[in-house]
Amino acid sequence: MESMGRLGADEVLGGLDPQQRVVATSFGSPVVVLAGAGTGKTRAITHRIAYGALTGRIDPRRALAVTFTTKAAGELRSRLHSLGVPGVQARTFHSAALRQLSYFWPRVNGTELPPVASSVLGLVAEAARPLGVELETGLLRDLAGEISWAKVSNVPADRYPELAGAAGRSVAALDPDQVSDVLVRYEQVKKRRAVIDFDDILLCTIALLHEHPEVAEQVRAQYRHLTVDEFQDVSPVQRTLLELWLGEGRDVCVVGDPNQAIHTFAGAQPRYLEGFAREHPGALTLRLETNHRSTPEVLEAANATMGRGLRLRAVRPAGPRVEVAMSADEPSEAAEVAEWLRLRHEAGITWAEQAVLFRINAQAEMVQEALDEAGVPCVLRDAEGRGRSRDHRSSVVDAVTLSTIHSAKGLEWEAVAVIGLTEGMLPFVLATTPAQIAEERRLLHVAITRARTDLRLSWAPGGASGHGQRQPSRFLRDCGLTGGTSSTTTMPVRRRARPRTLPLCRVCGRSLSEAAEIKLGRHADCPGDVDVELFEALRAWRLRCAREQSLPAFVIFTEATLRALAEQRPSDRAGLLRIQGIGIDKAERYGDQVLGIIRAGGPATGDVTTTHKRG
Repeated sequence: MESMGRLGADEVLGGLDPQQRVVATSFGSPVVVLAGAGTGKTRAITHRIAYGALTGRIDPRRALAVTFTTKAAGELRSRLHSLGVPGVQARTFHSAALRQLSYFWPRVNGTELPPVASSVLGLVAEAARPLGVELETGLLRDLAGEISWAKVSNVPADRYPELAGAAGRSVAALDPDQVSDVLVRYEQVKKRRAVIDFDDILLCTIALLHEHPEVAEQVRAQYRHLTVDEFQDVSPVQRTLLELWLGEGRDVCVVGDPNQAIHTFAGAQPRYLEGFAREHPGALTLRLETNHRSTPEVLEAANATMGRGLRLRAVRPAGPRVEVAMSADEPSEAAEVAEWLRLRHEAGITWAEQAVLFRINAQAEMVQEALDEAGVPCVLRDAEGRGRSRDHRSSVVDAVTLSTIHSAKGLEWEAVAVIGLTEGMLPFVLATTPAQIAEERRLLHVAITRARTDLRLSWAPGGASGHGQRQPSRFLRDCGLTGGTSSTTTMPVRRRARPRTLPLCRVCGRSLSEAAEIKLGRHADCPGDVDVELFEALRAWRLRCAREQSLPAFVIFTEATLRALAEQRPSDRAGLLRIQGIGIDKAERYGDQVLGIIRAGGPATGDVTTTHKRG
């Protein structure tokens, strides 16, 4: 065995808390680790592998650590390398399976493995064309997601209507029989094009190991020590593949958090984590409940959401209380969140250490608008975990993260605001079964445990128009966290405040502090030159756009932005971008129309349709 570097076994255990140390030193039977948020599960399992290698319990050249994302696999490799164990394979399920498939497929079939399709939407469109419905991108994505769910859940096409109905699943505008037909034709399209898709990587590997015992034996000889992270997210297909890799072996350690099981819509089955000890006689069940991330106040709220199961214990000192706020309506909620973020930035928390989390992406637009108004830079995190800056003035390196709760899983920030905590949003209106409601509750737990120190939970009875009688989420009510008014409680200043650079009035040269004045570029009482006819023309155009897109008018542009346009009358794209509240996205979406209205000096002519580039 190759040298493990200068670290000794005792040194590898140094710095671990007592629960982590038990995980790192437990061998000889299957191990399931129930690890709560912020309890250092990655640290525990990497030190377990390193300690096993240093004491001869594990041959690092025959160890495979499996996780769900390429980023997580890279972090495992990096940590193991720093511990002096560079030989361990750390891969995603698909990466490990594809490696095996690419090697063994030609040897048993005599042909090269078909290529993996770079995109499935074209395949789905071809399969769905006979339905005779409009195949817009949203429907194609929904169909692609449903095809993937059926495949990872072992749901055959002929049983889709029955099993999808039992699972409470549906695809908008299509009945279950139509989806079943698409499933059949989708496989036919792939066969004609001689390609496989992402899910086929696992299915083909399973078939290979099932049908060729000699291949299975070679794989098991190569990977004798298995570690699986995020086991609460394992699908039926992934679990089958893991059992085939394991065979009669017992050297397996699985790690997961039942309170963070939020991906059943994609086929994950938390019951595999909960039932692991029953299915593997003699398995050792360990728990990680010492949270090193969050303050006692944050953890009290997190524990209250779940009621039972893992109970997170704090080691950090007390911090500010959790703020629970009821706003008058959604625009007020967004504006108050912007002010909350700004106050924390003034207290020394960088923008990048702050986040706003929400249930669905549609909630992002109003928050972005409010942050623009307040001069707060933000970056929207997409489903693939990439950050896109909304404004050319916003640095992706130092900007507030806007994210759905699903996309925020695995991340953490110093300050987190969770918005929209109403019935119909969290739990979401489509969550009706007890299992679905339970998963929505776990979503709130995930959102809360992203915060290290500052946490704000908010809701609003009124919608974007100010009307409505929404109720606070039952999860807040269950925990006694419904809050009172929308008044903001200022946190104690724990860090040296940074001076805030304010823009200057273009008329008098004095500092501007109000958001509307910053957008206008001058004080309200300084003389301006608003073109009233142009302003009214822009308002009429905005109203038509809003009706066409079924959006509140202020989401297109606020009154302050229209007034700034009518006063400054930019002549090109660069001029548009100099106006506060107009970022690259809006300049691309509406810029040509706005500039046309300005050049005309009055009412716009022609079509008011826009490029639907949301986000």
